[in-house]
Amino acid sequence: MVVVDPKITARTERLLLRPLVMEDAADVVLMRSDPDVMKHTPLRPTDDIEKSKEWIQGCHDRPNCWNFCVELLPSTTTATSEPPGPRVIGMIGAVRAPEVGYMFNTKYWGKGYATEALRAFMPLFFDHYSGGETDRFEYAEAHTDPELIASQRVMLKAGFEFLELREKDFDNPILGLRDTLVYRMKRPGSGSAAPTTV
Repeated sequence: MVVVDPKITARTERLLLRPLVMEDAADVVLMRSDPDVMKHTPLRPTDDIEKSKEWIQGCHDRPNCWNFCVELLPSTTTATSEPPGPRVIGMIGAVRAPEVGYMFNTKYWGKGYATEALRAFMPLFFDHYSGGETDRFEYAEAHTDPELIASQRVMLKAGFEFLELREKDFDNPILGLRDTLVYRMKRPGSGSAAPTTV
């Protein structure tokens, strides 16, 4: 069972990254029930909180899955008259290490949060997957659909480089067979021309 050590966190100017826990299910279901959020994932939207709890447990049960929640930090500039939003606005992590990914509540799209979170997550990823109790990966990969231009920009801004186009390699339950754009980030300080798993 892989539950992230609660002491492992990252903080940016606007965000807190901290381990995904079962108590996050109510905020997770807000994302998992949104067709726009789930459109390019292998899962269909669902508003069943029990299914979200099962999904969280599945994350904890898989040895190659290491997930975090993204919380929006309180801001003194936020109007107090605004209704409170969800505590968790997104998730980020190693979905199938060395593959990393993220998902955000649509209300928080287009504000730079994904780039900010990914930049904060990558040092955690390379530190965690550095050998010892876990595998060591000399690179991380991120996959996205060709129509997700915003995600492609996030990858590049966070320091990933385009690696390849894989044609018709992802069977989406809603869209059918889709191409995949693969982006890769080498481990900092890695001099290898061809990143490999050790």
